[in-house]
Amino acid sequence: MDRAEYIAKSLLYLRVEKSEVVLLVMDWSPAAIYIALGASMAGAAIQIVSPKLQAWEMQFPVRESESRFVFSDPLGLREIDKLMKTLNREYRIICTGTRDFANGYPIIEDLAFAAEQDVPYPKINPETDIVYLPYSSGIHGKRKGIVTTHRIMVAKTMVMWNPKHHKEFRRGDTTLTMIPLHKQIGLDAMFCALLNGLSIVTEKNFCTHTFMTCIQRYKIRSVHLTPYLMNLMMYETESHDYNIESLEWVLTGADAITDELYEEFTDCFPHVKKVTQTYGMTEVGLICRNYNEDAAFSHSCGQLTANLEMKILDVLTGKELGPREKGQICVKGLPADSPYLNNPRATEEHFIEGWRKTGDIGFFDEDQNVYIVDKLKEMIKVFGYQVIPKEIETLLLTHQAVEEAAVVAINNELSGERPVAFVVLKKGHTVTEDDLKEYVNKRVIRYKHLVRINITQFLPRSACGTILRRLLAEAAVMSVASIADVEKEFAEEVKHALAT
Repeated sequence: MDRAEYIAKSLLYLRVEKSEVVLLVMDWSPAAIYIALGASMAGAAIQIVSPKLQAWEMQFPVRESESRFVFSDPLGLREIDKLMKTLNREYRIICTGTRDFANGYPIIEDLAFAAEQDVPYPKINPETDIVYLPYSSGIHGKRKGIVTTHRIMVAKTMVMWNPKHHKEFRRGDTTLTMIPLHKQIGLDAMFCALLNGLSIVTEKNFCTHTFMTCIQRYKIRSVHLTPYLMNLMMYETESHDYNIESLEWVLTGADAITDELYEEFTDCFPHVKKVTQTYGMTEVGLICRNYNEDAAFSHSCGQLTANLEMKILDVLTGKELGPREKGQICVKGLPADSPYLNNPRATEEHFIEGWRKTGDIGFFDEDQNVYIVDKLKEMIKVFGYQVIPKEIETLLLTHQAVEEAAVVAINNELSGERPVAFVVLKKGHTVTEDDLKEYVNKRVIRYKHLVRINITQFLPRSACGTILRRLLAEAAVMSVASIADVEKEFAEEVKHALAT
């Protein structure tokens, strides 16, 4: 609280405005936690982006949110500095590291004078004042800021926390922050840990060895993971011995767990008594989770959480469906009420008579267990991270030789999915597939790397001009004879780091 008040007083002295967006270009650290809370106390909102991104990847959300105050890890300083210099606004960048790595920018300790000034806290209206501005993935076109007021943020947190029914955390426990800070569930998990009176171990540069060592050293009992992280834990035990018998409960998100993964994981770590699957989305937060008291595996992502309603609608007719009938999942409730920033049309399109469309296809059974079977979305998930095809397609189109581009997914046991591209070249231009792959991969974060680019004469389209991605996906499988061979170049790397 002392550090949060230090940040709050500093921002108020620097004249931060109510609901103004403060940008956090940060991975997990103690500073990330107290800066987020301090900005909230000052009446500001936070927006979080990964410091591993390049300037152009951060550009849209930073430009639209009109951020003037930036707290950045040393890792992200160069790129956010490059971006802010291109924007027509005054700004302040504060480095969260030591002066040796601040590149001439002030560090948090330099705010001491501002923090000592007697500036009153603003009166916050929880109904209208914004506290959090995450951005949607952009799979339906333009990315959208999700306006999260204090009231909605509290509602999301209470749904995630719910101490009466969610028993994974106990006061006095210690947990780890392994889900990235810039993901909704990462922030939610941190708030739940604080509310439960836990100690939190932060690690900004993920390493499987460090992760397993922390579980052993701090006797971690419960932790949030993804299927990818579960795979890494099993790989790590092949080369090192750990005593992590304290680990009893795993909560997973980002992707569904397969039968094989569940069996392999519980065989490898028999002391894990519960693996709880969850389902959510950035706009809503947690939607479903498994409440089973035993460790029996289920293909269901669980039951609906508190304070939410759900119904399944036929994709074509909009008719409400019954048990085991597949359709689009829609939810209603205060956590689902966030509009999109400066985009009333998109907000209207994502609601049907007060029900928010999730973009996911699923069904529920007679016991109200919810199952996700497909996505309306075209998003690709690599190691649980979202890869937006349109983003890579747009980048490909900046190459002077490319006329058209489409990106689809190919399945992979290790990573879940990987992106594969198809391009049509402009007349009179020549370029190799390897050159195009290098052009893209050196400009994007590691998990967005293309595993293959196919140069083709045309992209298959429907009568109305829509690219037939299903056909491209089938062609992508044939174009990559063995994804395992393609991934050999960084198979060892992913055992030790989520991203580089």
